Amino acid sequence: MPKDDLPRAKRMVAMLACVVVLATSCKRESPANAPANGAAPPVAASAPVVLQDQVEHTPTYLLGITYPKGVALPPGLAQEIKAYADASRKRLVDAAAPHKVGDAGIPYDMSLEFRQVSPQGHGLIAIAADGSLYSGGAQGAPLIRRFLWDVQGGSLISSRELLNGDAGWVAISNSVRETLIGQIRTRMEDDKQAPEDIAKAIAQMQPIVESGTQPAASEFSEFEPMIDAQGKLIGLTFVFPPYQVAGYSDGIQRADVPLAVFQQYLNPRYRGLFEQ
Repeated sequence: MPKDDLPRAKRMVAMLACVVVLATSCKRESPANAPANGAAPPVAASAPVVLQDQVEHTPTYLLGITYPKGVALPPGLAQEIKAYADASRKRLVDAAAPHKVGDAGIPYDMSLEFRQVSPQGHGLIAIAADGSLYSGGAQGAPLIRRFLWDVQGGSLISSRELLNGDAGWVAISNSVRETLIGQIRTRMEDDKQAPEDIAKAIAQMQPIVESGTQPAASEFSEFEPMIDAQGKLIGLTFVFPPYQVAGYSDGIQRADVPLAVFQQYLNPRYRGLFEQ
């Protein structure tokens, strides 16, 4: 097998395993009142959103989507999660549509997992979505989203509304850059790299880190709550997909930002969440 096909082969093995597991654990049944022609019955606008694991195995694409188990989510949050899953699935289906069995890269594949990343409480519910979508080429595109739900406000907390003014993003940007560069240094020191090699690597990575962490809300769109051992909300962890602040092979990057860095810049509507 050519070297460039190895990532694709590994992903296909993992995807097939996902299909087998989900197919045996979440058997789907046809509704008793489904129309004879196979069309889905109309859904009332007020019907609750059902987050049910999905498995699809067609000649041109493979799909596996899993949702959190045993978690009661507010309807609004469930709608946001389902909308992201549906949009991701549409990307896969649309990409595969022009192709047939035997075309290069077929079947395409997508795996997507939603999971709860912090205990419910603090007036927040945090859900992470991670996965990959392959639609040709040497590697898949990462699927990364974070959903931080304000229970009292009944809405997602977005980076656009998190802070007041630009000064807060300057503070967060500086903190994240220091953390990311520090992580590079630590990894290389743990690998016993020579000091001159560490300095060279940091000089090469600095522009990439700075480019992906400009002080703007759009650069910090994905984040999770930091919870201490006593269950207190003490900051935010910002999550960056491959390519934004590192190479693809380096994977997802994370940077913790303590509350003290941005507390004074918080939107007043969210300050109570951090002061409990």
